[in-house]
Amino acid sequence: MKKQYAFDLVVVGGGTAGAFSAIAAARSGVRTAVVEKNSYLGGMATGSGLTEMNAAGFQSAPLYQGIEKELFDAMIEAGCAEYHFAVPMSSNPDVKIDRLRYNPEMLKVLLEEKAVESGVTLFYDTELDTAREEENGCVLTAHSPYEEMEFSCRYLIDGTGNADLIRKLGGETIKTEAENQLVATLMFRISHVDLEKLDAFIHSADLKAAIAEGYESGILKGKILAFTPIPGSQDVSLNVTRAKFDYEDAEATSAGLVEARSQILPVFEFVKKRVPGLEESYISNIAPMIGVRDGRRIQARYMLTLEDLDQMVSFPDDIACGCYPMDIHDPVTNSVIWKILPGVYHIPYRSLQPVGLHRVLAAGKCLGAEKKAFAAIRVMPIMMNVGESAGYAVALALREGKKLDELAAEELTAYLKEKYNG
Repeated sequence: MKKQYAFDLVVVGGGTAGAFSAIAAARSGVRTAVVEKNSYLGGMATGSGLTEMNAAGFQSAPLYQGIEKELFDAMIEAGCAEYHFAVPMSSNPDVKIDRLRYNPEMLKVLLEEKAVESGVTLFYDTELDTAREEENGCVLTAHSPYEEMEFSCRYLIDGTGNADLIRKLGGETIKTEAENQLVATLMFRISHVDLEKLDAFIHSADLKAAIAEGYESGILKGKILAFTPIPGSQDVSLNVTRAKFDYEDAEATSAGLVEARSQILPVFEFVKKRVPGLEESYISNIAPMIGVRDGRRIQARYMLTLEDLDQMVSFPDDIACGCYPMDIHDPVTNSVIWKILPGVYHIPYRSLQPVGLHRVLAAGKCLGAEKKAFAAIRVMPIMMNVGESAGYAVALALREGKKLDELAAEELTAYLKEKYNG
């Protein structure tokens, strides 16, 4: 027999976008639940080995307000995060990005604390089975290893990053062909590092020479060697492995994981000999989750384009912003293709709205964007901003007794201004 639950909002997927949606909605008086297949919040930010958030700032200053600023400030105060401005990319030193470097294990704790304090009900180790949208609400079924559940709610948010919920609701989605999907990365962590020596190496011409040497020898599968020091430790994460596979094919994904893991020891042996500061280091963690850069996107009421970002179009229904450049990890050339964008660009509410559905929003990187635009907006600080605004949109719709596609642009933007500045 299924357990029965009733909420105003159910967020499926507790990654950064989903978690921020839930926290924003719950703080605004919305009875909110998160259905999450893992046993923690944060998704890629806490499970993939990532230890920095690209484009968390703009022109050497923090960019975001609201819950995002609150969380970043809390991590910095705890000594587990710090801003680094105008940091060059190892794949192209001419591209410089403002970043927040952080300890992902502390982010797990702090993000969960904020969700619980806000009144969010968490369902960990729980996977979505079915979903349907009705005139006055939605119904989901899900399961944990031990029980089956049914949720009734007024609204839904898809925070899965791959439009899993919206597909189950019958919404149209777009998947990049397997051969054109962006390259995936399995991160690993190195401990007992002399950070001063490593930093000098990273900022020297020798980094480029080491990348060329590693790539030509076949040890490096891409022209990248990205070390990220982890605040409050003597550890660094390393973004270097490369795997190409269809992320929706279980056998191909498993083979991709095996391939990525097989690269780790040869890479570590290479950098331990070649890179100053790593002489006494050791591998302390291999991420349990591979970093898949691609994902399904919804067919939205408005499909965001690279031209929109390049021209910094200001939409009447702006709900989020970003400043990360287009960043395509090309599966054919094993290189990173960059396009620098001129400033802070905008994301409209309509890009979160799936065509044909009325009570659901896409809060993560599955929102409606053409591929080149997706390659810019997919990074975590932007998706946190999108998620927070999606949660506030649900709160406004609940207050007004409206469906999510009935909110007027001017009403929504005024409400968001109040939430972010109040």
